[in-house]
Amino acid sequence: MKITSVESILLAIPYEDHGGLWRLAGAHKRFQTLLVRIDTDQGISGWGEVFTKNGEQALKAIFDTHVAPALIGRDATQINLIKRDLERLHHNFGRVGVVAFCVSAVDLALWDILGKAANLPLYRLLGGSARNELPLYASMVRYGSGPAAAKACERLAREGYGALKLHEVLVETVGASRAAIGPDVALMLDTNCPWTLAEAKRNAKLMEPHNLLWLEEPTWPPENVHALAELRRSTSIPIAAGENAGSLIDYRIMFEAGAVDVVQPDIAKAHGLSEAIRIAALADAFDVQFMPHCFMIGAGYAHTIHLAAALNVPLLERLAVDLAAEPMGDLVKPRNGKVAVPQGPGLGCEPDVDAIRLYRVQ
Repeated sequence: MKITSVESILLAIPYEDHGGLWRLAGAHKRFQTLLVRIDTDQGISGWGEVFTKNGEQALKAIFDTHVAPALIGRDATQINLIKRDLERLHHNFGRVGVVAFCVSAVDLALWDILGKAANLPLYRLLGGSARNELPLYASMVRYGSGPAAAKACERLAREGYGALKLHEVLVETVGASRAAIGPDVALMLDTNCPWTLAEAKRNAKLMEPHNLLWLEEPTWPPENVHALAELRRSTSIPIAAGENAGSLIDYRIMFEAGAVDVVQPDIAKAHGLSEAIRIAALADAFDVQFMPHCFMIGAGYAHTIHLAAALNVPLLERLAVDLAAEPMGDLVKPRNGKVAVPQGPGLGCEPDVDAIRLYRVQ
């Protein structure tokens, strides 16, 4: 099954976040994402997604000029071989970062093709699942104050989410949010790497009474796993990290350091589904909870649903904004804090043609 064409499609989809401070694409609230389509000579196409936060046009240029041309004529079922060849071809760009994001998208699209060729949903190709739907946690944007964060938490809890993740740096937002939702809704905090080790230790102590499910990426730089390990030893709050790591070796170093309770590789950043499967097995050997990061709204989100179903992940991340359109169709739209696992071949869902028509960036 030969690859005949490769296309990248940049979308900018408007969203509403009810007072959030982030702007994910310039001055206007638009979520930009780069979908990747790979076509074959047997009429089967697969979809992937490039992680693109704040670098959409640059990533599209890299994908179109450095990655896509290397795929034409390759056997689409040789996923591991193609992944290895792309990684070695571009290793001078580094094992983490923009080229890794592009390689990840290729890996995802090829898995979609393989599932369609086998006439199996991807989660079954990965080992199967007893669940037809998955519980989601609402991954919130930043609101910047205790009252604003608390109001957003109340709204999302009413929508049916049983777990909420703040993206805040002010400690008081945690207490305000916990007071708003009570003890029965799980609460997590992702700070996006702002603090020194000393600051993280001090702030973690202040937050311990609020029963956080985890504290995510609290220290800068994120690759300093020894700082994370020291923080983990000093607090009762479980520590989560991993979205900014790259290959299996990065995660082995993290686990050997005793840095995390929860590991969060992102399949659109860390070399795709193929690498995620290996990372999950390694995490299991180190007794670390595998909980994939997912800051995507397109094919990468759909792939993560299948991965989470196959590996029995307890909670799946969903960006908590109201999108003007669901890029992969309403089948994977959250409902009452859960998402259905698609049952069709491959991803079991295709990009919404109207969403592409309306929101494609030319």
